[in-house]
Amino acid sequence: MDDATLINAHLHGDARAMSQLMNRHRDSLMGFLVNRVGAEAEDLHQEVWVRVSSALPQYSENGTFTAWVFQIARRLVTDHYRRTNSRIRMVFPDDPSIPSKVDLIGPDADLQEREVADTLHCALAEMKPEIAEVVRWRLFDQTPFKEIALRQNVSLNTALGRMHNGLNKIRSALETKDLVTKRRKP
Repeated sequence: MDDATLINAHLHGDARAMSQLMNRHRDSLMGFLVNRVGAEAEDLHQEVWVRVSSALPQYSENGTFTAWVFQIARRLVTDHYRRTNSRIRMVFPDDPSIPSKVDLIGPDADLQEREVADTLHCALAEMKPEIAEVVRWRLFDQTPFKEIALRQNVSLNTALGRMHNGLNKIRSALETKDLVTKRRKP
């Protein structure tokens, strides 16, 4: 069954439909949340589904259900950091399915490679959250740009522009530390 059928079934009293929706979207949603709030992801995951369930009667299919769920999750992450008076940051958990600095550079990498990886992670942490998540989804998860656009509920050009901005910020950070050669202007 597709999402629309499950939503309709849930709205007509099928208790299993919401469970199926949650299971279908669990991995991608948890990956999104773990990358942003670490150990608190499970709590926010539950809150996402509480909000989805309560707002489902007003849901309209102008976009995709997945994009709508991720929009709710993104707002909850923002609210979470507002409550804790913290800056949104990228979290690199010990989950083997999520690349860490060591995975990116290998155990016997030299000092310069480590510095490049540290600079990359610092640049990601300093980016606007919507730009950093595009870069992470694309570079670490190999998510297609169309899917990124859907998840962020933006146009494909906006997603591509965010990636371009993110890569420019990374390049600038690397150039500042003389870790890459500066581009020559034509």
